[in-house]
Amino acid sequence: MKKFDLSLYLVTDRNCLQGRDFYEAVEEALRAGVTLLQLREKHMGLEDLVAEGKKVKALCRKYQVPFLVDDNVEAAKILEADGVHLGQEDEAIQKARAALGPDAIIGISAHNLEEALEAQAQGADYLGVGALYPTGSKKDASLLPAGMLEKIVQAVRIPVAGIGGIQEDRMEEVMDQGAAGCAMISAILGAPDITAAVSRMKALIQARQQ
Repeated sequence: MKKFDLSLYLVTDRNCLQGRDFYEAVEEALRAGVTLLQLREKHMGLEDLVAEGKKVKALCRKYQVPFLVDDNVEAAKILEADGVHLGQEDEAIQKARAALGPDAIIGISAHNLEEALEAQAQGADYLGVGALYPTGSKKDASLLPAGMLEKIVQAVRIPVAGIGGIQEDRMEEVMDQGAAGCAMISAILGAPDITAAVSRMKALIQARQQ
């Protein structure tokens, strides 16, 4: 069984750093206790992505946190990442599995029940379901209808992370619908104090697990 924990899932975005150094902010989040990291660079070429990925992967290894690459299977293979997170492209899962091997963690974005069930059938290891709330990192993201996250969680056997505009004060609302965790960007990297924010969220998760 692959071991990964979706509970406090960091997706990177340089646009919410508030002047901080990218690598320092990422390391602070890892040190404070994020459980999974997805390197997301939508507009970066392969060479730059691999160069950045090597540094981020080294930080993830230091704190023993799984390292995923967003959308780019080629970069994930070169970096020997722990896995990838992919959209809804045709045959995405089979291509990624063939390239990265059986042990890779493959996450898929799902926006409705049909996509979620299909991703599970194709062999996805987890789902990222959203957007749950308005989000600045994906301006064109359409919001899920109320109750859809819970329907998807109940319909699939694989773990589900909520994504899209989740701030600290909405975590419980997401987890109350059965999500295994929350994928967050600005709630972590945009927090005035990353360590304090992650520590509070970690405490909330641990309190719920008792």
